[in-house]
Amino acid sequence: MSSSPLAFSARSRATRPAGGRRWRRSAVVTASATLVALTAACGSAETAADESSSSEPAPSEETATLTVYTDQHAELVEGLTQAYTEETGTEFQIQNDATVGQIEAEGDASQADVFLSEDPGPVARLGKDGLLSPVEQPTLDQVRPGLSSEEGAWVAYAARARVLFYNPEEIDESELPASLADITEPEYAGRFAWAPSGAFVATTQYLLDTIGEEETTTFLEGVKANGADEQKNGNVRDTVEAGKHAMGLSNHYYWWVLAAQEGGPDALTSKIYHFPEEDPGNLVLSSGAGVLAASDNQDEAQEFLAWLTSPDGGQEVIADGPLGASEAQYPVATGVSSSVVGDLDEIASPSFDMDSLADSEQAEELLKTLGMSKG
Repeated sequence: MSSSPLAFSARSRATRPAGGRRWRRSAVVTASATLVALTAACGSAETAADESSSSEPAPSEETATLTVYTDQHAELVEGLTQAYTEETGTEFQIQNDATVGQIEAEGDASQADVFLSEDPGPVARLGKDGLLSPVEQPTLDQVRPGLSSEEGAWVAYAARARVLFYNPEEIDESELPASLADITEPEYAGRFAWAPSGAFVATTQYLLDTIGEEETTTFLEGVKANGADEQKNGNVRDTVEAGKHAMGLSNHYYWWVLAAQEGGPDALTSKIYHFPEEDPGNLVLSSGAGVLAASDNQDEAQEFLAWLTSPDGGQEVIADGPLGASEAQYPVATGVSSSVVGDLDEIASPSFDMDSLADSEQAEELLKTLGMSKG
């Protein structure tokens, strides 16, 4: 394969070691977390009296109700909040499809206690706007380095990776592009699909920040010329599985959702391909959680974030809990890997400041100019 003139250079916000074009994350996921058993029901009157002085009292009628605004997949949010309710008694009011604009407009009158994002951009924007309370340091310390706000404004609770789906009946693995940049080569013309999703916008903003507008524009023009816009990541997955396209750029978990629906990975023809070296095509993007500064339930909201990022709390639910492959996102706590999708450390993603995605207007404007935004 000829080398691409767009071999993405490393003018990144992150610091690279000398002498190398690529670098890997330093944190290593080492093992799956173990599920913590729930405390048994109370026994004798004497035992109950002893437990009444415990530092972890049983849930009472005074437990707060937390209002969650979110743009995350509803099934994931529902699964996490239900697990927390079962463990603590805390109830939730959830508003799906919430937006940064809505929260900004509500200001101090917002009813939201917590915001759960799908992409890092929206929660980073809220942090940049000063609408979030700082996350407590012990909570931040539970999460692998590089995935949360460097300013401590929000914390990662899940992650997904950009991948290439491919159909081995249409293209052999040995023929796949070695990097995202290579997908614009003439040999791949008419052979792949893409979609202008939030993750595609985030990737575009990452490229603008690292290789500049000229190279990013050239790359995107090549994607548009070579590929087919399928509008949604689910469509990319389905058309590759059906053999309409040999390959498709998407997010990893869409493939796992289909695998669960069809009876397992072996039931699918298509496969997931990770670019072999550190590459923007493997970009890991955090889902972030933040506590609204206007919330009247600061302590309770911070406790929820602490559980959400705990290896034996929300991270266990994401890794091995009842959600299974219905969402199949990566847990982000140090030492936790997923029984479904594997180990986040296996993904050769570039290191970068997630807060840099707080403002993606440049990416959105460029994609609009090129006719590559959502139709």
